[in-house]
Amino acid sequence: MDVPPDIRSVTEAMPPLPFRAAVRVVSATLALLLYAGCREKAPPAGITVLLEAPPDSLDDRFALTAHGQRLAQLISPGLLTFDDASSPVPQLAESFRDVSATVVEFVLRPGLTFHDGTALTAEDVKATYDSLRDPALGSPKRERYEPLERVEVVDARTVRFHLKRPYAPLLAELSAAILPAERAGPQGIEAQATHPVGAGPFRFESWPDEEHLTLTPFAGWHGGTPALSRLTFRVVRDETTRVLELLKGRADLVVNGVSPAVLPALREAPHLRVVTKPGTGFTYVGINLREGPLADVRVRQALCHLIDVGPLVEHKLHGLAEPASSMLPRAHWAFTATPACGYSPEEAGRLLDAAGYPDPDGPGGQPRLAFTFKTSTDRFRRAVALVLKEQLARGGVAIEVRGLEFGTFFDDVRRGRFELFTLKWAAVMEPDLLRGAFHSGNIPGPENHWGGFNRGALKDPALDRMLDAATQAPREERRALYAQAQQELDAVLPVIPLWHESSVAVVSSRLVDFEPSAHGLLTPLARAREVTPSSGAGRTP
Repeated sequence: MDVPPDIRSVTEAMPPLPFRAAVRVVSATLALLLYAGCREKAPPAGITVLLEAPPDSLDDRFALTAHGQRLAQLISPGLLTFDDASSPVPQLAESFRDVSATVVEFVLRPGLTFHDGTALTAEDVKATYDSLRDPALGSPKRERYEPLERVEVVDARTVRFHLKRPYAPLLAELSAAILPAERAGPQGIEAQATHPVGAGPFRFESWPDEEHLTLTPFAGWHGGTPALSRLTFRVVRDETTRVLELLKGRADLVVNGVSPAVLPALREAPHLRVVTKPGTGFTYVGINLREGPLADVRVRQALCHLIDVGPLVEHKLHGLAEPASSMLPRAHWAFTATPACGYSPEEAGRLLDAAGYPDPDGPGGQPRLAFTFKTSTDRFRRAVALVLKEQLARGGVAIEVRGLEFGTFFDDVRRGRFELFTLKWAAVMEPDLLRGAFHSGNIPGPENHWGGFNRGALKDPALDRMLDAATQAPREERRALYAQAQQELDAVLPVIPLWHESSVAVVSSRLVDFEPSAHGLLTPLARAREVTPSSGAGRTP
């Protein structure tokens, strides 16, 4: 599975410390009172998972949102998946290898079956990938398979992918859901949309409305029958309600769906635990390089020197993030350390002087520069934007924060109607994402329906060559090329890296052995266990 598009904007100025402390105390006290006095009926049978938004589709070929893709993986996984270091590992495949620079071979696990009892063979794999490339299917992911020339069935368990040219990122696309051949073509779209079938650890039971989805364990799962009697997914859009449902014992799991500020109160609840893991989600400040002062790299570097990420991570994210120097997280196999800009107001002043923007009347007077900073109306993310505004103001850069409804905000970002903005990539797995985000061929425009990810419009021919070469190189050569690319990005600074947020799961005592994925995936549910809670935990007093 490739990385889903940025799904949330980032952004209440950080109040003085005594006030923040008071807020935390009041919040924790209120939460515990609610926990003690408002617990209601026992939770439904099985495990209940809360989501912030409904999936757009359970058919992986059409799912574009993070929730859609992650739920689809539970029902219909692919040949491979990615571990926490973003390295590919077999899933439905038993093994895979490069036969040549343009041929990749997969061998399926023996005895695989779909939820309907039919065998999963190489013919189903071929039918799935043939359908993804078929214009008649209309998958929005079709263009990702342009380098694929044909799929060859060698025998019932062996399939080969023949490429038009060497293309290393293809592995990321070979995690697509494998479907029964009879459902793979256009004629199977409706059936897969209303009652999806796959070979995953959980099988579809019901989806009566967009806010409720039920899955049951699949006894034929190659990893063994999951030890959960039923999975109920509920969409609860309001964060306060999600927190209360956890405290009342009416929900068992929320992954990356509560703000860091409420976690201390949740940790106090005896039937809940908060589990964290370094994550791959990447938060950044986007910059419009097309014209004006921001087209000058010295101005971009000055802004970076004025941003102090440490206090934001400590106070707004409660330490549940790691400052970023690159889009790739530190644990990623292709990550390389770069000098990064670092917090230095003195260096920022020198750079702005050199760029022709001297301080007009000394500290605290008129600003050197002024920009608009767009974000969504999300309360937490807007709070971050206001802290950034305060930090930049200390260096003579005035910021007007404009909070917009997310759809309007995101459309402005896609169409280049911004100076500065903040967004987050939900997960970073395949390093070819650097090419998607910074290659000059991926600048949004009418020709790509404003879908390019190089939203700041960086044009750097040297970087383009590095990123293009990395698509055709063996892994170790790719690592070296991505190291060069990260050094170049560190120098030209088309975005200001902020942090990689931790993956955070709030888990009830009814669900054990659940460890969050660095990418925020739901697949760890296949390895978790459901237990009868101890007296009182998760039940009505």
